[in-house]
Parts: sequence; C-alpha cells; structure tokens
Amino acid sequence: MNLFSDWFALRRTCFTPSARDVLPVLAILALIPLFNSLATAQSPSTIAPRSIQLSSEQTQLKHLKMEPAEDAIAFRTTGNDPFIAFQIPPTPANERRWILAMEVFCPQGIRNMQLFYGQPWTEKRRVDLPHLNRAEGWTTYTCDLSLGQQFLREDQPLWLRLDFGTEANKRFRIRNVVLRLENDFERRQNQEQQERVKRLERLDEQIASYYQTQFPLEITRVEHTADAILVAGKAVGQLSTANLSLIARGLTEISAVPAKVNSKTFFRPVRIDADGTFIVRIPADQESKLRDTGVRWQVVSISSQLDPEGNRSATPFSAVHHVDRYDAAEAKELSPTPKLRAAKGMTCLAELAPEHVEELGLAHGSVNLVLSHLVSPTPRRGFQATQVRGRERYVNQAAMRHLDHRVQKGRDAGLVMAAILLIPNSRTKSTDDLPSLEHPNADPAGTYTMPNLVDEASAQLYADTLDFLAERYSEGNLRIDHWIVHNEIDAGWQWTNMGEVPMHVYLDHYFRSMRMVDAATRRVNPHARTFISLTHHWNLEDPPHWRWYASKDIMQALVRHGEVEGNFPWGLAHHPYPESLWESDTWNDNVEFTLDASMFTLKNWQVLDDWLHTERLRDPEGKVRAVLLSEQGFHASETDPQALEQQAAAVFYTFEQIRKCKSILAFDYHRPVDSRAEGGLHLGLRGLGSPEQPRGAPKPAWDAYKSIGTSTESNLRTHYESHWKQ
Repeated sequence: MNLFSDWFALRRTCFTPSARDVLPVLAILALIPLFNSLATAQSPSTIAPRSIQLSSEQTQLKHLKMEPAEDAIAFRTTGNDPFIAFQIPPTPANERRWILAMEVFCPQGIRNMQLFYGQPWTEKRRVDLPHLNRAEGWTTYTCDLSLGQQFLREDQPLWLRLDFGTEANKRFRIRNVVLRLENDFERRQNQEQQERVKRLERLDEQIASYYQTQFPLEITRVEHTADAILVAGKAVGQLSTANLSLIARGLTEISAVPAKVNSKTFFRPVRIDADGTFIVRIPADQESKLRDTGVRWQVVSISSQLDPEGNRSATPFSAVHHVDRYDAAEAKELSPTPKLRAAKGMTCLAELAPEHVEELGLAHGSVNLVLSHLVSPTPRRGFQATQVRGRERYVNQAAMRHLDHRVQKGRDAGLVMAAILLIPNSRTKSTDDLPSLEHPNADPAGTYTMPNLVDEASAQLYADTLDFLAERYSEGNLRIDHWIVHNEIDAGWQWTNMGEVPMHVYLDHYFRSMRMVDAATRRVNPHARTFISLTHHWNLEDPPHWRWYASKDIMQALVRHGEVEGNFPWGLAHHPYPESLWESDTWNDNVEFTLDASMFTLKNWQVLDDWLHTERLRDPEGKVRAVLLSEQGFHASETDPQALEQQAAAVFYTFEQIRKCKSILAFDYHRPVDSRAEGGLHLGLRGLGSPEQPRGAPKPAWDAYKSIGTSTESNLRTHYESHWKQ
C-alpha cells in the first residue's frame, strides 16, 4: 500500500471518502496479473536444474579417492571419515524444497550419510541423511536441503560437505549431480507423507493380524472342473451364525481387508453338514469370469445393513483361498520339464552367438520379459487383435517378434527357459496413462515397479498380459517353464518399487502378483513353476526403512501365506553373489553357517538347501521346492591377470558347492559379455565388445565354464583349486 500513498494523497480531493477506500483495493487487484507473472517467473517449471561438478578444481576430498569413469565419477573411501566438499549456487526462497539429486551405483551401500552446511564445518550445521542404499544398478539418491533450511544462502554460493559414512574400502560411482527444486512428484509425496504413514501402519498391522487369525472355517480345496468350480471346506472352530456365504474376491482386493458386498458381488450360500464339512458347486464354464486369473474365494457373513455407498459389510469366517487344481481340459498335453540338477545356465542369451550357446554346453537360460505395452485392451497402431481367454485384446507385434527370437534362440539349443517378468519404471506417471502396469506409487528411484493391482482396469490388463504370455510360451520352440516374478524383491526400492511401504503391505501386493502368474501359467502348462526372486542378503540387521526387506522375513511370510491361503508349487530364484561384488573370491566370504546369517553366498548356501528340505518348506506334493541360482557372476577386469585367474577359479568353486545342494536345478551365470552399464563391474565370461570382437574376447573363465560337466573339467580344475584349498 505504501507504493501508492503519494499518488492518492495528491488526488484525495478528487474522490469521495468511500471512493478513496475502494480505489487502493482496485489498484491492487489490477496488479494481481503482474504479481502472478512475477511469481510464475520463479516457479519450479522455469528454474532449471543446475548441474554440480564434483570434479571441479575447488572440490575438497578427505579419505576419498576420485577418478573419471566413462560418464561417471568413481569413488573409493580410504579412511573412516570420507567426504567431498563442493559449492552450490544461491538457493532463493521458494515454496518448494531445494533438492540435491544424483545417480549412484553402490553395491555395498553406505550407512551414516551426513551433510554439513557452510564452512567452517561444525556439528551445529550438520544433518543426517538417509542411508545410501545398496544399489547394484544405477538409482537416484536425493538430499533434502530443507533439512538445514536455516543454513541455506539466498544471495551467494554455499559450501556443502557430503560425508560417506565411516568405513574405508567402500566403492561407488556418481553421475548427473544437480541442484533443483523438488518436482511435483516429490512435493506431493512430502505433503501426503504423514497421513500416508499412519494409514500404511494400520494396514500393515491388519495384514499381519490376518495371517495369525484362527478363523472358524477353513477352505480346503478350490478346483476347476469342466463346467463348474468346486469349493470345499470344514469347520475348525465355533460358528456364531448360520448365515454364511461364499464370495469371490477380486484382483485389487487385499485379503486382510473385509470385503464390501454389493449388487455386483458374486456369492452363494454355504451350508455346513452335520460332520462339519461343506462343498459349494458353482456352475462356470471355461469362459466364465469366475475362472479368471487371480480370482479367489472366501466364506463370510453378509450384513443386512447398507452403508451410505450402498454396500453391505462382510465379516470373514474363513481366510481367502486360491485355486488349487485347474481343469485338465484347459491344459495342454506337454511332456514334463527336463530334469535338471546343478545345470549350467546363462542370463542375457542375446549376447551370445548360437554356436557359443552350444560351445558352452548350456542346459538352462533366462530372458528378461518386459511386460509393459505388450497387450492393450483397445486397438493401437502396430498391435494385432487376438483372443485372450475368449476376449479380444491387442498385442504389440514388434515386441513379440523380439521376444520370440530370444526365447527361440535358447529353445533351439535345447535349453529349459526361464522368463524374468519386469515392469520398467517410466519415472513420470499420469492418470491419463491408465490402464498401466506400473504401480502408481512407484518412486522414480526404482528401476522396475510392482504391477498395478490398485485399479481394476490396470489389474485386468496385468491378468490379460499374463494369460496371453502363458498361452504363447507354453510349448514347442517358444516354451518357457520357469517364470521368475519380478526382480530381487527384498531390494524392492531399486528392483520392484511400489514406493515406501511396510513389509506386509508390500508382500500382500507381491503375493497377489505371484499367485496370478502361477494361475495363468500352470493352468495351461501343468509343469510351469513360479519363482520368487531374492538377493544374497538374508537377515539384514537394519534394512532401509520401508525400502528393503529381510529375505528371511519374506520367505517365512511366503510359507505362512501358503498355509493360510493355500499352498502352491513356488520355487526360489536366488542371487548368491559374493559378499563383495568387486571380489570374486567368494570362498573367503565372511558368512555364518546358520539361518541367522546376514547373507547367503555360494560359501554357505548349503544351509539354505537344508532348510528347504524341511517339512514345512515343501510344496503341496511334499516335494522339495525347485531352486534357480538365476543371477550371479564374478568381477574380473580384462587388464588384471590376478582377477582373471580368480574369476576362473570361482567358476570351478561354484559347481563344487552347488553339486552338494539337491534343490538347485541350475546356475545361470551373469553375464556372457562384460557390460558398460553395470557400474564398473566386469562380470562377463568374455570382455567388452569391440569392432574386432563384438562379443568380447574370452577370459579364462570362459574356458572354465565351458569345461564344466565335460571330460576336461577335472584336469583344468586342478590348475585353479589351490585358490580355495589353501
């Protein structure tokens, strides 16, 4: 108002008192568009991210070595106080938080990350940051600078000091460091975080309680026959009512959350016989939606009262139960999967020439199967109409040709094939993208996401995609018998992201996905098996909160899930990398030989094998569950003769160890050829590709792997076994 006081003083005689009161307001209102334009000029959309050069001459280092590495900077900590100090530009006040973001590759993870604001460095200007989580692939790490908001400078640059924990010999890489304002996703996430945390904590407790509840009824069998669904069960407790109904639970429903029954809900009355048993027969031919992938069943008591939304509450009298047996008429007549025992396998088969597959004598192989944009419910360019369980869907022809080629390459060589089901994280999400397979709450830091089983259309698209793939890849030179459900789910933040969620909420989603894969594949191919994917970490002492989960807890939860909702023949796809991804001498791993071990590598894997042989861990037929060591390799640079020698020794050590474990079907070495996209790791049996040798020059480990299972293995092994028999 002071801006206009002189102007009004000169002209006050020209206006009535009421006009003098109103005109300043009118003047301000007239200038609002100008103010809005000025504000827009400082909006996040117009403030570009500012690149921060960690390799600047001004950069200060302590207990930290730094060197260029392709498009990144490689770091190695050399003492117990490693840090890097650098300047950032001024950070003008803004309604949004300032963020320091970077991409990191850090297989070991770094705890006790800290940030200091301004020199001289003092504890008063220090904030604790989230741990730099184990990242065995590139992921995004962000520092919320508002944690030290009072120390930021609006008018001049500021020195920051980023501390990388308290341990020496940590190796990691960083690239694309930027100073920016929080994006829309981060802003929305921050605003909703507190309410979301409380809601998730309640849901997590509800799911945990569900798995410990002793319901008065138990569904013992769900079976598909030629023209019906049979649901059988028995009373195991005191019944408080005879008003019981059997209902179908949908794809998006959480088992632990009581169902809401409305006019669309399918239900049938349940009558308990004198002996305490019941059986419900539901007419349903092969086209019935009640036989859809992911449908499961529960006995409830339905209230007579309507809620404001027109729903009736349903009190659960049994746990949810999945289909146990499928209609034999829907299955194809297929020969059993060839028996494997500690067989040689390989990931990334596309990197090998057909003659290389034969030369190595492989028996097993895997392909990454990207699920996104394979199937559409509506016509799209490049998509061909096809029938998926009696419904018209549209299939991406280019993507299928590419996948067909990779699967056929392995099958033509006689390999048993596995597919790793992946949903890439697009980083930017919009409700306009629905239906979408990507989980709507997936954080951009994740490489892949959990499937979207939140909204009906997206969940149905996921089911359609699985049904199509199960049919297409069920026989002949396109047959896939092993279906690995997503990647390293214990490291969910990076490899199967659905945002920060507590373990039981995360696993509810994953188990539903796993069950859908099992239903889709085993209905067509009775020999198909579904596998859970886990890293070598097992009993993490303090996993990053709501981002990582202890594999031991996950496996125990999966066993309990089968006991409550019906056992099914899942297997384990495990990645027993060495303790350090940078060192191939896995025989020197510092691991324990108990189920409380922090990790399972090849050195102590027999403990897991023994556990899998226990009664409680077995499949519905009492058999030991199948195991694939579906991804693991040994680091060796082509320029390091000692590392190359050790890598070859690790190959022989591997097969000495896994032959002791009867549960292991195959060991899929990762990878055939070194890759520039693995953060400096050189895991290949062959070196980096070149114009002269596109598939790289063979390392000694190539010959070692080739010899496994042949007459030359014993002689060649004697050259290397001194490495682990010292």
